[in-house]
Amino acid sequence: MKTHLIKDDNNESINPRSGLMWLLFILVQSSAIFLVNLQPIYAQSIDDETIDINVSDVKLSMVLITISDQTNINFSYNSDEAIFSKPITYSAYEKNPLIILDEILIGTEYGFKMIGNQVVIFRKANQTKETQKKEDIKSEPTITVTKYIPKLIYDTIFITDTLIEIKRDTILITDSIFIEKQFKDTTQNVKNKEMSTDYSNQLPKRESGWAADIFIAPIISNFSLVRNDRQYTVRSYSLGAEISKIYGSWMIKGGMKLTNYDEKFNHMYSNQEGGFYSKDTIDEYYTVNMGDTAYYYVTDSTWKPISINDYNYNINNRIGLLEFTFSVTYDFIKNDKVRYYIRAGGQYGVLIYREGTAIPYPDQSEGVDFADLKFNQQSISLLGGIGLKYKFMEELDFNGEIYYFNYMDDIVKDYPRSTKINGLGLKLGLTYYF
Repeated sequence: MKTHLIKDDNNESINPRSGLMWLLFILVQSSAIFLVNLQPIYAQSIDDETIDINVSDVKLSMVLITISDQTNINFSYNSDEAIFSKPITYSAYEKNPLIILDEILIGTEYGFKMIGNQVVIFRKANQTKETQKKEDIKSEPTITVTKYIPKLIYDTIFITDTLIEIKRDTILITDSIFIEKQFKDTTQNVKNKEMSTDYSNQLPKRESGWAADIFIAPIISNFSLVRNDRQYTVRSYSLGAEISKIYGSWMIKGGMKLTNYDEKFNHMYSNQEGGFYSKDTIDEYYTVNMGDTAYYYVTDSTWKPISINDYNYNINNRIGLLEFTFSVTYDFIKNDKVRYYIRAGGQYGVLIYREGTAIPYPDQSEGVDFADLKFNQQSISLLGGIGLKYKFMEELDFNGEIYYFNYMDDIVKDYPRSTKINGLGLKLGLTYYF
């Protein structure tokens, strides 16, 4: 049965049958009051029940399960909505479960309604739409009284905004199971197959960027100021750093290094004195015979014993040059791991220290201190080499190189023989690309 209310343009209800309809309205109100008082005894027991709860960062759905385990309340809600997966933190002691639920939902657009021992949680914004849909179901009887204010009533009874609904709730609980099949990712393999092995494609910094080197280089040289037959020895070294600008396979390099030339000097000679008689005149006299004068000397001889003095030189002769280098390299073979290159360039050096003893002439026994020699304060040399760079980190290479160098001028001026230095160096270092 439905009771239809007719509203005028002012949105006020018009009662076409004032006597009969007014009587029917009073009966409906009495029935409504009676129905409200017929709440289940269970609801009263819920009002008196209290529980304790303490959760931290727990999903709302799990909190509802916790409340349900401590009470006989069953919860109904749409588990696909995001709020039920949101973690919450809440604690309460000796509180009614409905008050707890109300405090949890404060600040959200959700509310709840209790039907028997069933609590339905719903979105408040959809409540009006759901009520309208239920009014369209003809198979369910609905009694609706909406803002009925009669025009001609001379009494003190006013009934406004009274809504009584008798409806059925249908609860559908569905579980969705999604099975995702993992497929083997072949993108990387395809990318690797399509990627060229050209060094420039994989390592752009090695083709158009900058590089910095640090290195140490043992040197085999003919540096010597004590021997006629100059020998090559491994006693010298270079220590330095370089910076490079990269243009594809070409590199322009400039740097600075300290070069130390060293020679072990062992020399021994003896100086012998004595081993003979020393004659001294102790007196003299003369005679005169017919105008001639004859002199006579009285002498004495003294034996000088043999005295031998041994001299031994056991020192390191060394000189130090601060050299500024400029060179160009070209990579003639390269791949994603190794570069092979050739190098050509020059060096300008400044003498910064010297220490030792020289023997300029072969038959000379005594040495000459380096401080008494005229050293060239500046030097120019040429160099050329071949080397490789091996990549062992993304931006770092190991660098090895064999190079030959030759000085254009003598190290010492006005020396009896040539003092130009030449030799081989083995460069070992690291190259960083940036």
